[in-house]
Amino acid sequence: MPALGSKKQKKATIIEKLEGFFARYKQIVIVSLLNVSSTQVQQTRVLLRKTKGELVIGKNTVIKKAILNVVERDADLKGLEKLLPLLKDKFGLIFTDQPVYELKPEIERNRRQGAAKVGMTAPIDVIVPPGPTGMDPSQIHFFHALQIPTKIQKTQIEIVKDVHLCKKGRKITNSEAVLLQRLNLKPFQYGMEVLTVYDDGSILSNELVSLSPDDVLKKFQTGCSYITALSLELGIPTEASVVQNVFNGFKNLAAISVVSGYKFRQFSDQAGPAQAAPAKEAAPAKAAAAAPVKEEKPAEEELEGGFGGLFD
Repeated sequence: MPALGSKKQKKATIIEKLEGFFARYKQIVIVSLLNVSSTQVQQTRVLLRKTKGELVIGKNTVIKKAILNVVERDADLKGLEKLLPLLKDKFGLIFTDQPVYELKPEIERNRRQGAAKVGMTAPIDVIVPPGPTGMDPSQIHFFHALQIPTKIQKTQIEIVKDVHLCKKGRKITNSEAVLLQRLNLKPFQYGMEVLTVYDDGSILSNELVSLSPDDVLKKFQTGCSYITALSLELGIPTEASVVQNVFNGFKNLAAISVVSGYKFRQFSDQAGPAQAAPAKEAAPAKAAAAAPVKEEKPAEEELEGGFGGLFD
């Protein structure tokens, strides 16, 4: 009985602690803990202490109970209910005020090489290169089961060509896992991965939280340029195109002014300095053009010696 009471007390303490975190933090990061070692978890806790963040790992039922208690007491936190369907499999909750686009690479950078496990989904394709395996001919049945072409070379099995052993997104079979283990291959990297983020009532996807403010600004600018181009092409003014519309209109008025000689103040103020310089350069040219040109008479050729008195 004392052990049971102690267990209930511990559960109540965890729920109370979680309720405090849910009420305090506006941002909660859900991370996957599949194939994550205890050492990686401890390293992440140390990392989060620098930014006053918290990593909580607990039973789904306990975390859901804490969320329901908080929502029941404070209607302003009703958005936390959006987390309930996302709390499945092995996961952890990171409570932090640090921007996720800064925190995400730090969390996911902590990776370790790991072996393939039966039943897990392959995160990448695994290609086994040709060459000696170090396995004796008695173990050739593994290769036959996987239809891998081999030959016996110097009393050991040798793979003849590249073998696409595991395909991304497909579950790993027992034969594939055993073969990789016997070949001493650890093809996968394991670590925490950000799944989704709760941000003050909104659920943000992994792709969205990876964007920095500069990335968002570039996408916004690109979208505005598309809207401006479409508005100009269709001749429909919009808030995005109004600056370009005014600029194009001013250019048309300036062109009319130059051709017709009609002046208006806005154009004269802008074009005055530009027109003054060419005018100064043109003055000497006009003066030179107005000066009379002296005609030079061609010099008469003197025939020295003539034709030798042929016509005398």
